[in-house]
Amino acid sequence: MSTQLHDINTSTSNKYKNEVNQRLSEMNAVMCLLNCYIREYALGKGEVILDDHQADAPALFKMTSNDFNKADNFNNANEHRRIRLQFPESNAVILIKADQVSLLGRVRFVNQAYLKHQGLAWHPIDASTLARLIVEHLALVMATDVNTELLEQIQNSINITRLFIENGNHADEATGYSSLIKSEQSLLWGHAMHPAPKSRDGVTFDQLISCSPEVQAQFPLYWFKIAPQFLKQMSCDEFPPADLIGQVNPTDELLYPCHPWEVETILKQPLVKKAIKAGLIFGVGTLGKNVFPTSSVRTVYCEKTNSFMKFSIHVRLTNCVRKNAWYELESAVQLSKLIKPHTQQAKEHCPKFSVMQEPAASTLDLSSIASPDEQDNIKEVIECFGILYRDGISHELQQQYQPEMAGALFAWDKKGDSICVKRIEVLATQKKLDYDALASQWFEAYLDALLPGVFHYFFDLGIAFEPHLQNTVVGFENGLPAHIWLRDLEGTKLMQSHWPEQSLTEMSERARSSVYYTRELGWNRIAYCTLINNVSEAIFHLANGHRALESTLWLVLAEAVKNWQIKEEAQPELQGFLRGEAIPSKNNLTTRLLKHADSLSSYTNLPNPLLQLLEK
Repeated sequence: MSTQLHDINTSTSNKYKNEVNQRLSEMNAVMCLLNCYIREYALGKGEVILDDHQADAPALFKMTSNDFNKADNFNNANEHRRIRLQFPESNAVILIKADQVSLLGRVRFVNQAYLKHQGLAWHPIDASTLARLIVEHLALVMATDVNTELLEQIQNSINITRLFIENGNHADEATGYSSLIKSEQSLLWGHAMHPAPKSRDGVTFDQLISCSPEVQAQFPLYWFKIAPQFLKQMSCDEFPPADLIGQVNPTDELLYPCHPWEVETILKQPLVKKAIKAGLIFGVGTLGKNVFPTSSVRTVYCEKTNSFMKFSIHVRLTNCVRKNAWYELESAVQLSKLIKPHTQQAKEHCPKFSVMQEPAASTLDLSSIASPDEQDNIKEVIECFGILYRDGISHELQQQYQPEMAGALFAWDKKGDSICVKRIEVLATQKKLDYDALASQWFEAYLDALLPGVFHYFFDLGIAFEPHLQNTVVGFENGLPAHIWLRDLEGTKLMQSHWPEQSLTEMSERARSSVYYTRELGWNRIAYCTLINNVSEAIFHLANGHRALESTLWLVLAEAVKNWQIKEEAQPELQGFLRGEAIPSKNNLTTRLLKHADSLSSYTNLPNPLLQLLEK
């Protein structure tokens, strides 16, 4: 009898856990999708009411905040608002409650969405139904076909998020991991402004569990024994890739690694099959010490060498299939070489800012065995085997600063609590300060480390980084931000006004054309990555739904931008920002909806919160 009772209790408990995990996964999907839709479409068209009081709402939406808090797992002390989204062409309305609404229209939703079609009653809908409504509505108003692929990716993201919730090992409790690796492996929810942040097409659930950072995976690389003639490498320092590979897995043979997810794709390539048959390539299998996948999934940390390796994987993550084209790897290495001579001078302008160098790249080039009808496969093989090598942060600096990836700070944990808020609450207690005062101090220190570097490299050196949250690593002293490392040179762009073609003679024509940006495009990137993706998300989390603190933090940002120009030089884009001009924001939903390459993403100009703050 007792055994049967135990089985019933276990079964009930598992059912409840499954329901909770499914709800958490769907709520994250709703959060991401609706925020994208509001930002890219509804705000500009005036089709969202961020504080709705219309009388037609269902009974649940007329509950008091206290009643609603008791009924909902995502409880929060903040006052709830009712958000109304109108879809006039589809004769539909969505209602949903939120406990945080920012000055930019960034929202944290707290309950299931309700849908009403004209002439019908309100009814709750799940995330998949909401996704179909939005995708079909956009197809209608844009006169395009319904993107069923995007719907599949959204569902895939929901399923994978649930998988990670159920299999995560709680990176914050992991022992033996550095602060950086813990943070790299803690992004349970993913990109907050992407419609399918955890979608990973082309890999099984078992493969996901084996190699995903969200479940704190670690794994050995897969190795091939190769003929020396195939190794293609480039380096801008004294260590060629062959030496770096040898340090990762010392051996007397010439072995070459790849990500385990890429093995199947590699073995399908006709030229690889030909090389294997000729005894020029041989699959050895997994070898060596485990590596740690970082937040980008395909980049791994090698503890033995204190460095990173960025692999090709033919898997779509957010907007792109993550394969390494040789010209992209070449551009990263050449940019490392170009930036290095400016590092010392940059320290005078931004002493708390460093760039993580990517000094080497390698791949396998099988052109020597390719027949005339196999030429097209040469490029595909080069992409499969492409590796970019990134320097790590020295052990001494890691010990001093305990660095963490910024995206892990401005995020929610599984319980719905903001990571940075919990940190600052503890720190405020230790320093005997109130939360608002310390949050402002913390944010000011963050900007002091981040902005001078981003602005100096762009305005003075003509280099446009991608300083979004996942590319930003933060070091701390006494609990406050004290240093920034910026990474990922593969996507960095150059302004031709600063870098004429004769200064890039060591780059191939393909690589050179890929790195050039106009100043306008460069500013769009800097403004979006820095001010929207990074800084505004920091403000959203630090303010934690409190409008007065949020307003204060925007004014702290304005003061930081103003002071940088006083110290350095006034720039028209920054002056425009201070006057309240709109801020460009990348359209991730539109990019996926129209199946555009990430490099062709469009931008929406968001109303600048400073405009209304300056008018007060």
